[in-house]
Amino acid sequence: MTQRTLDVVLPDSGPLISLARGGHLDLLLRFKPEVRIIVADLVKHEVTRFPDKYEDSAALSRFFRENAARMEIAETELGQFIIAQMKSRDAYENAPPETKAVMETTGAVPPKPPRNRGEAVILTVARDIGRRHPDDVMLIFAEDRYFLSESRFAERHTHILSTRAFLEGLARKNIISLDAVWADIVAKRPNAVAQSVDRRAPDIETDWESAIDEGR
Repeated sequence: MTQRTLDVVLPDSGPLISLARGGHLDLLLRFKPEVRIIVADLVKHEVTRFPDKYEDSAALSRFFRENAARMEIAETELGQFIIAQMKSRDAYENAPPETKAVMETTGAVPPKPPRNRGEAVILTVARDIGRRHPDDVMLIFAEDRYFLSESRFAERHTHILSTRAFLEGLARKNIISLDAVWADIVAKRPNAVAQSVDRRAPDIETDWESAIDEGR
């Protein structure tokens, strides 16, 4: 069976945060120019939500701004709805005590956004790409158990890759020192997922390493 290389990379928040904290966001740009890097609107909002509070959020805000021509942001109805929820909740959390008291008394406290929200929006984007471009091969770049668990996620034409497996692949190409980059990440994010998952699509032979630009 002929191997198919990638057309689209869909990163979840976990790898973005890990690479940002480790100071290695540039590695995301190692994919060849013809590979589209698409970030769901909600994922972007989550990782850039508090630039004045967290260094990784500030780094990601700069990264998206400086690489706007390379990073496509996919707007979704679900994502926009949850972003509005998150902004309302943030406004409540940051309100002065007297304002919060009034909101609580009148029943106007915004609900907490749902769990697994990023995963749901990424799945929405992936399925939309699958409908519009049924031959596209997608890579979901993730640390979340929802994607890494083989029993829970098996979309056609979709390759699943964890942060650790991505770095291992770059190390095999002598692009990075795995030990050095991983040490940078865990020094700032001790709970970074160390699980190495590199799972081909269930219906075709997918290959992500051939989508890496080794000439940079």
